[in-house]
Amino acid sequence: MHELISLPLGQMHATTSTTGPAVSAPVAESSAATTQTGITIQPTTQDAPKAQSPWAGVVQFAPLILIVLAFYLFMFRGQKKTEKTRKEMLAQMKKGDEVMTIGGMVARVVSIDDDEVVLKIDESANVKARYKKSAIQQVLTAEDKAK
Repeated sequence: MHELISLPLGQMHATTSTTGPAVSAPVAESSAATTQTGITIQPTTQDAPKAQSPWAGVVQFAPLILIVLAFYLFMFRGQKKTEKTRKEMLAQMKKGDEVMTIGGMVARVVSIDDDEVVLKIDESANVKARYKKSAIQQVLTAEDKAK
């Protein structure tokens, strides 16, 4: 009578005959196991522990690193770009321009010092105020005034 044994192809080293008892192949290693039916099972390389590459940890966290890099590119670079355009706008500001402060007040530039701006708030009463350049949110153009 035939016995069916399912083993992975890499582990099958035995030969069986249909008429007699099972005959096993010669065993080269001492770690081979023999079953009750006489089939010798050789250990495979899958049983041995694998040597870990020094890059295995880096490869494992590569998707996380890529996500953090993408967040940096989209969030911080956008802020740097808007800050750069704002600095250019403040550098091009000149006497007579109409500006809006971060508080929402609209005034006309009277004079510009290093980091301070004198704004004329009220034309009829000749009210002036001194602000830091960083308090200027926007230099108003003709398009902004039309809105």
